[in-house]
Amino acid sequence: MTAPRALVTGSGGFVGRRLRALLEASGWEVAGADLRAPGGAADHVAADLSTPEGVDAALGFAGEVTHVFHLAAATSVADSLKRPLEHLRINAGGTILLAEALRARRPGARLVYIGSAEVYGPPQFLPMTEAHPLAPANPYAVSKAAADQYCAWLAAAGALDVVRLRPFNHTGPGQPDVFVLPSFARQITEVAAGLRPPVLRTGNLTVRRDFLHVDDVVRAYLAAALRGRSGEAYNVCSGVSRRLDEALDRMRALSGVSFEVAPDPALHRPADIPELRGSAEKLRTDTGWEPAIPFDTLLGELLDHWRRRIAEGW
Repeated sequence: MTAPRALVTGSGGFVGRRLRALLEASGWEVAGADLRAPGGAADHVAADLSTPEGVDAALGFAGEVTHVFHLAAATSVADSLKRPLEHLRINAGGTILLAEALRARRPGARLVYIGSAEVYGPPQFLPMTEAHPLAPANPYAVSKAAADQYCAWLAAAGALDVVRLRPFNHTGPGQPDVFVLPSFARQITEVAAGLRPPVLRTGNLTVRRDFLHVDDVVRAYLAAALRGRSGEAYNVCSGVSRRLDEALDRMRALSGVSFEVAPDPALHRPADIPELRGSAEKLRTDTGWEPAIPFDTLLGELLDHWRRRIAEGW
């Protein structure tokens, strides 16, 4: 039996690297495409997926793929407020270019579109299911919703086999510390190493968020690729919301480090949503996927990652 072959766009990113590793461990042949290919990597190509030339280069390099996992995107909500057209060009325009090229050149392949739960906007009910109205509240979310709905139209028209994923918050070792839990982990380990005073700068700690380990997320992407129903959208989430101050308390206990908390107005968002919590029941029912990594394990891995970084002199 021929092994499935995948193109992973955004393969050099935090999630893309983990997805590549999972696919390869599962016996897939994998080609990667990103803005910058690692030096000497024979299985990666440098390609700007927001241009026709970049899409052609990526598909030509990947060959006879059975699946395309489309992770490449501009992902900063803050940056999207400054450069909305750029986010629409990359996230919506790039997805449309890729989908249309796949439709013309690899019509039998399945597109696994990685969107975002940001498309839902402020929750109208909890937990948020895939039936929740799309009400994007920032340009990044608008761009992801546009791509999501274009993929839905392609599938409904019978033009392309597409499944759409809407991941909620996810993290893990290697995620940049501009994100909240890696930021906590870095600051705590710097306190432990004597590199900073025992005071953590934080944003709003009363909000509740639905977190998953990145490895559970990429397992969900693989499950949807293999067993998801064409045209369907699937939430990827734990179904549990956690207050950020409770997460910080767990990290304090796991690390054994004493510190004070200093709220920083610069880290507070003017319209923080009090709670985000999704339902992954549809994904469970259709694919059998379940999150497997406990929250404390995730927090411990983040702390261990930053201990290693500090020991190595990062």
